[in-house]
Amino acid sequence: MLDTPSPAVDRVEVRAQLTGNFRDGPLNLKRYGAAKASERAQVRPIRFDLRPGFQVSAALWTPSVPSGVGIVVAHGHYGQGKSGAEAQEIAHRLAARGATVLAIDTPGVEEWDHPGRHVHFSEGAHNRAWLAASGTSALALQVDILRRGVDILEAEGATRFGVTGASGGAVQSFYLAWLDDRVQTAVMVSVPRIPREAAAGGCPCDQIPGHAGPDAGLLGSMDKPILWLSDVQQDRPEGLSKQADFEIMVGPHSYTPDMQKRALSWFERHLDLPQGPWLDAVAGHDLSTGSVEQADALPITQLPVPGAKSWVAKPVKGAAFSLSCTGQGPVVLTLGDVTASAVTEGGYTACAVTIPIAPGESYDALAFAESLGRGTVRVDALAGAVQSAAETRVVVGVWGHRAWGVVAGATGLPFVVEDPIRSIDALDGTRDPPWVHVPGAWSGAMDTVLSSALAAGDDPQALLAAISASQD
Repeated sequence: MLDTPSPAVDRVEVRAQLTGNFRDGPLNLKRYGAAKASERAQVRPIRFDLRPGFQVSAALWTPSVPSGVGIVVAHGHYGQGKSGAEAQEIAHRLAARGATVLAIDTPGVEEWDHPGRHVHFSEGAHNRAWLAASGTSALALQVDILRRGVDILEAEGATRFGVTGASGGAVQSFYLAWLDDRVQTAVMVSVPRIPREAAAGGCPCDQIPGHAGPDAGLLGSMDKPILWLSDVQQDRPEGLSKQADFEIMVGPHSYTPDMQKRALSWFERHLDLPQGPWLDAVAGHDLSTGSVEQADALPITQLPVPGAKSWVAKPVKGAAFSLSCTGQGPVVLTLGDVTASAVTEGGYTACAVTIPIAPGESYDALAFAESLGRGTVRVDALAGAVQSAAETRVVVGVWGHRAWGVVAGATGLPFVVEDPIRSIDALDGTRDPPWVHVPGAWSGAMDTVLSSALAAGDDPQALLAAISASQD
């Protein structure tokens, strides 16, 4: 017997947060290369503009006999986008039935695999953090790109719309159907929890900042028929409405042929997709639009964003830390890759504060993802750990290196900053942790931090002199 669905709960604030308003200007649709053969259809790699200067790659299937059905295919985190089998197989089979299909690449995938475009996994941490600190999210950007895809299908003559995808693509499919009134139904395959939880193996690119998953009220607010296909044994997710069919098809975390058969029958029922024979085999095309130079890939950090309120530090104690001290004299807490020799040779004890992280990592990625999910600022927990460390010694100051200057400034203790980061262009993604993107960091907050420092610069002796002067 199915669980009784939870009553729908108002999630207007989530809806507003996911309406990124990145779409702007003409579609500027361009087709690339000769059409490739597909059963009773043809497919062309295309590009279109999310907004002027920000191109997106996709593949457009045009059926020989269009049915008026248009379906967006959202890909998951399988290493490829539109060209991956997980996206391409269902697209071919939908097009063979008469659907106009658009499989879309998310930023940083396939030919747009550039640092300025990444939003997935560790490579995209800085861009995700910048978006969240600017009052939006990587998920909002991805969903807005899919909404632009519906615009294209509409321009191609489709009048009835659906969306489908596996894994992360299933998450995006849910939100597209939830947000866009034109989309009548969604088929979600190998679905993670919604909203996405920060956990090993999950991509924080599907998170809603401040809304840690799962959320029965959010699921209950979906008022359209959706098909939820689980690849593992589990209970029906709490909150799914009576319009949602939940089915278990145990197998690999993918979009299996059996799942595709079920998806086709669902779209037959809910979009009046024409029936047809099952295709035992489909093509596997290279659907790339060609190489893209990094100079052509407008970075995510140049997109217009709503902006967020400036951050006011509120240190939270409780995070684990360790201290390692060298030298003799008054204690200076050091954070990051500080020039410790300048501290000890100047007659001070340098106590390095370390926050535990996994081997080989430069920061605690999971803790950072969890902070975004909860709507907190990770720097507050780091500053709290430094405050706790300061309580174990008589401390005369804190010395922060680069991004750690933000943490030093949040402690409320006298501090200096070595090699300060004054603008987003000065960031080094290989050594500067993404939590440096506190709300308002690049619209005043960083200036406020540095202006309250005893000193900030590249000369360790000047920084040491500032600490000494503060003791007089």
